[in-house]
Amino acid sequence: MQLPFILASIACSLAWADGGEAAAAAKKPAGTRKLGLNIQVQGGGWGNARKESIETVLNGVAEALLSQMPGKLAAPIIVTHTDGPPVALYGRGAQGEYRIRLHARGENWHLYAYEFAHELCHVLSNFDEHVASGTEPTRYNQWFEETLCETASLFTLKSLAQAWEVAPPAPEWAEEAKTLRRFFDVLIAEGHRQLPPQAPLASWLQDNERALRDDPYLRQKNEVLANLLLPLFDSNPENWQALAYLNLDPADARSSLRSFLNHWYHNAPLEHRALVVSVLDLLSLADVVPPAPVAAGLSASAR
Repeated sequence: MQLPFILASIACSLAWADGGEAAAAAKKPAGTRKLGLNIQVQGGGWGNARKESIETVLNGVAEALLSQMPGKLAAPIIVTHTDGPPVALYGRGAQGEYRIRLHARGENWHLYAYEFAHELCHVLSNFDEHVASGTEPTRYNQWFEETLCETASLFTLKSLAQAWEVAPPAPEWAEEAKTLRRFFDVLIAEGHRQLPPQAPLASWLQDNERALRDDPYLRQKNEVLANLLLPLFDSNPENWQALAYLNLDPADARSSLRSFLNHWYHNAPLEHRALVVSVLDLLSLADVVPPAPVAAGLSASAR
């Protein structure tokens, strides 16, 4: 029973490395309308999937992530199909729109959710900050962003399954919750995503960081960390707000990972720094952020 999901997962990984019609047109989720979000699916290549149905899934994905990020993404998102890897394109469109291309086609709604969550995460992470139009930049810490965006895909599959079990966007979407959940279960249990026994994450980072800095698309490696990051967002979905403070320093593209994470911590407001600290603790990099000085009054009372 799990074979279709395993094959779909393999197809997604390969793409990133280089039943009857499910629904008539369904209304966009109310929560997405409140966010002022405008997602438009355009062009061909989608197979037998209706554009309105694709938009239903993509709006559900956006609601899972953007409900935690008020005020983000006032510009439209234009989504088109590609036969190549899914991608969020550098540079806005002529009307200031974000441009995302997805590889999914047909009525594989779980793949639309998985791919769009990843690319939307790039947009939310300021992926094109300090990038000159028409260039393909060198970004040595992109692998960490790729890891966070894989975490976003896992989080969204799980969240969307939970939401649609209770309140699907239309009755005919109720069964899709089971598909989303099964796909999540298959992905999270994949063998390459598991940290080897007796292998501290700090050792894993030391062994793999150089390769990841050279090639951020080593999915077999960064998906290990994605699994380990997921509980930080499951326990507190508001932690997704911290994405808005990544990649804001011009030096981030070529800095060390330690400097990159230090900039993330200092750019984030106080209420979002706990997430960054949790990531640093997970990677055994807590010393990246100096300990806060002890208040004078507290020091005196201790004596």
